[in-house]
Amino acid sequence: MSSIGLLPSQSLSEAGQKVLKHHFHDFLKQESDVRLSKDIEAVHDMRVATRRMRATLRIFKKGFTPSELKFLTKGLQQTAHVLGAVRDLDVFIEKLTIYQHKFPLAEQIGLAPLLEYCHLQRDEARAKMLAYLQSSAYKKFKTKTAHFLNKDIQTDDSFSIKPFPNQIQHVAPVLIYERYEALRAYEPFLMDASVELLHQLRIDFKYFRYTLENFHDILGNESGVVLANVKEIQNHLGDLNDTNVACQFLKNFLHNWKHYRKSLATTRSKKPSAIIDYLNVKLAEKERLLSTFPSVWHQFNSTNLRLNLALSISIL
Repeated sequence: MSSIGLLPSQSLSEAGQKVLKHHFHDFLKQESDVRLSKDIEAVHDMRVATRRMRATLRIFKKGFTPSELKFLTKGLQQTAHVLGAVRDLDVFIEKLTIYQHKFPLAEQIGLAPLLEYCHLQRDEARAKMLAYLQSSAYKKFKTKTAHFLNKDIQTDDSFSIKPFPNQIQHVAPVLIYERYEALRAYEPFLMDASVELLHQLRIDFKYFRYTLENFHDILGNESGVVLANVKEIQNHLGDLNDTNVACQFLKNFLHNWKHYRKSLATTRSKKPSAIIDYLNVKLAEKERLLSTFPSVWHQFNSTNLRLNLALSISIL
């Protein structure tokens, strides 16, 4: 992640505006490629930028007014929803295609109906995404966001009885440890944890990571070590989530196979054997990721990581 340029003495509102502006720039940078469909990674990058902005609103919420939070949150939620629908199908199609190409050409045809269906679903999701990006609601969201991010922030350092913490060098340690605390809360419940609980843990890991990255400029070098550990466990949980979503998608497709096979041009047989095999592969992958998660958690949940986290914050 590139430097945001935060200074330790900046107020919560000044820092929040600067971080948002950084992510909003990344967000806008992807828009033309998303519209033109040049690269599926553009959708991913634009979606990540919305996630980072949503996390920023939560991290710096005390620096914003309720009205600012409301319009930004609503606009980002709507945008993330349409981007996510396309991105989820991109991920599924990409992994399915890799799996399909492991077989001889004559055997690949068994997965063709599923791929055809996925592409039809993606076309529909992409049409909805483009319609939203052309809408007045989206244009209003961009205009209001740009205006908010370019307005002068007035910092009031006055106080009536005693000063309150407002500079990020004073509040960042608490904000970081609040996100770390949220992760540690899962610890007693991770033995044989459900996929649903691990999905929530994955979300909390994202917020922890984004908090560290947003404050990276003012933290010690040890934060890089912590982030490397966070990315490793986040990738594991991300793979688990993708696999679980794929299993649910495949089960739904197979449940409705009799209906789909009548409308799909690539259907060749009455029994979708190759698709059933793919579901079994994904189910086995899901079980592997679940069974290996405790060792990944153990690597993260170590005294060494806690030491590096403390050292990275100590320079504040």
